[in-house]
Amino acid sequence: MDSPHDTHRIAAWFAGPKAENGEWFSQTLGRILQDYYAWRRNYFPEDTVVVDSSLRRHNEPFHDAFDDRLLELLGRLKADFPFHSPRYAAHMLSEQTLPSIAGYFAAMLYNPNNISWEAAPVTVRLELEAAQLIARMLGYGPDSWAHLTGGGTIANIESLWMARTVRYLPLVIADMRSALGLPPAQLPASPWAVSPDHALRAFSLCFDDARAALGDRAEATRRTIRAYLDSPHNVVERGFAAVGEKIKSKPILLAPETHHYCFEKALDLLGIGRAALRPVRVDADFRMRPDELETQLDAADRAGDHVLAVIAVVGTTEEGAIDPVNQILDLRARRQRAGRSTFWLHADAAYGGYLRTVTIPNRTGLGEPWAHVRIANQTHRIPIHLPEHRACEALERLGECDSITIDPHKLGYVPYPAGAVCFRTNLVKPIARQDAPYLDEAPADVETERVSEGIGMYILEGSKPGAAAAAVWLSHKLIPLDCTGHGLLIRETIRAAAELHTLLDQYPSLNPGGAAARAVCLCPPGSNIVCYAFRPAAAGASLREINALTGRIYSRFTLRAGERVYDQSFFVSRTTLSPKQYSASTVAQFLARLGVSEDQYAREGVFLLRSVLMNPWYHQAKARGRFYLSDLVTDLYRAADSELQPAESRP
Repeated sequence: MDSPHDTHRIAAWFAGPKAENGEWFSQTLGRILQDYYAWRRNYFPEDTVVVDSSLRRHNEPFHDAFDDRLLELLGRLKADFPFHSPRYAAHMLSEQTLPSIAGYFAAMLYNPNNISWEAAPVTVRLELEAAQLIARMLGYGPDSWAHLTGGGTIANIESLWMARTVRYLPLVIADMRSALGLPPAQLPASPWAVSPDHALRAFSLCFDDARAALGDRAEATRRTIRAYLDSPHNVVERGFAAVGEKIKSKPILLAPETHHYCFEKALDLLGIGRAALRPVRVDADFRMRPDELETQLDAADRAGDHVLAVIAVVGTTEEGAIDPVNQILDLRARRQRAGRSTFWLHADAAYGGYLRTVTIPNRTGLGEPWAHVRIANQTHRIPIHLPEHRACEALERLGECDSITIDPHKLGYVPYPAGAVCFRTNLVKPIARQDAPYLDEAPADVETERVSEGIGMYILEGSKPGAAAAAVWLSHKLIPLDCTGHGLLIRETIRAAAELHTLLDQYPSLNPGGAAARAVCLCPPGSNIVCYAFRPAAAGASLREINALTGRIYSRFTLRAGERVYDQSFFVSRTTLSPKQYSASTVAQFLARLGVSEDQYAREGVFLLRSVLMNPWYHQAKARGRFYLSDLVTDLYRAADSELQPAESRP
């Protein structure tokens, strides 16, 4: 076995590739249903029966139709991808934990809408508890604010929604204090030099100072809220056009080249405009370059622009790369000490947030830098390139970011939909509040809003399933979010990606025989994703030919129209390196390994295969003699060699 860590507990957390835990879990689901229907029967047991035996017999034709259509549905679902299987190494999908399925199933029967206590008195509490478990795992303290969302896109939009409002708070605070007759706040002269924390504390202080000046708490709160709403710099009330005209400065968003497309969507929805996004170059491992970020910040200062936020990606969707959050934080601190413009730092950790479980309460380590593989019935020990300590250094400082997005329905192994957004301070809640009289009480002062246990009036969504909250809560209560629990699982997926990377690179030497093609990996895995292309072994192939070859291989490892899922042995996904997103200098080393020019890249882009190694079973299967990753690479190389044969001789 490649890992010295005891991972046998992982086998209890999932159904298993052959539903090995299925019988026990079926009984569990039956128990949940029995409990739910017993609750119904015993709620005011003296109430009369409504659907009596005669009525049930009358509706037997519907029961027959129900059984038939259900049978049809169950049959059609068998054409879905086998996300649970070690043979599936495609998208960010895998097994779900048994606790999360049980929690979702149980709460779904009650159908709570997790917007208010009136609609979900139990699961709202579960959501707040589950969100705090996640926030603590990410490094936030008890004064943080976190809640679940439908996914990472909503969470990222909400984080920018808050960053936008906080960016203009220094201007709003000056207006408020003037209207209330209070002395000016102790803030830097430039509003862009005010840190998010400082701005939020100064906003809260307005309420305290107004109360001290007026004596009447209720009247002070009312007047302070009115001063906030009436501020000509209040972007929430006035909109960007009015505020922008007043301040004569343009908002921009800085994000690495690797950013998810949802940020353009967010800028569109917030009325800022997609052109406000300025990409920051990344290095050869697809991590944001802090020097490039500083260059962009300085350029914004010179142009008179202001930065709404900087996005750090923790687990890029293509490469699984982790931006150097620690270095970005250090850069921000240096600028603040120098009295220069600063920024809200948001970590888009939708995919990679759970990687932090390998670092808490201490770094668990990723094991020895080698793995056993089996090629052509021969077992080999190969070196693997594990992510370096710098990833841990970034993960360990996540708690200093102003906001973080994370998706339990990705590396949290929880059913869809379950995203989450976490804010370092609950001081954001008062400025997020939306009035809805049927949801909660009237607005109060900052301290009251901070401790409010409501959800709906502070978030973007108007409806969301309480079942998701129950799923996250039960899973994270049973599987600790640290290196003794969830981190064991994450650790094995990282090792699996490192193994796949080396297998792709070294297969021709492990299986001598003149392979006609070679796999070229984009970069060593930063977490548990591997991207790669295939090129002919002989030099001289054009990028168009390489893209065509890789595309034909992809078609063999996905389902085409009319194909059955049972006809496919393995599954991979695809992505594209576009010159519109990634500069030629960013991908120069990869292009050199492919043997193609930057001019070809500018015309063609690069078609890549992408394997996400989320499946929890590679290590356990290998211990029982089944080397799925070795088999996957063997099949990929066979497909590549076959595709390089003349068309008339291909299978």
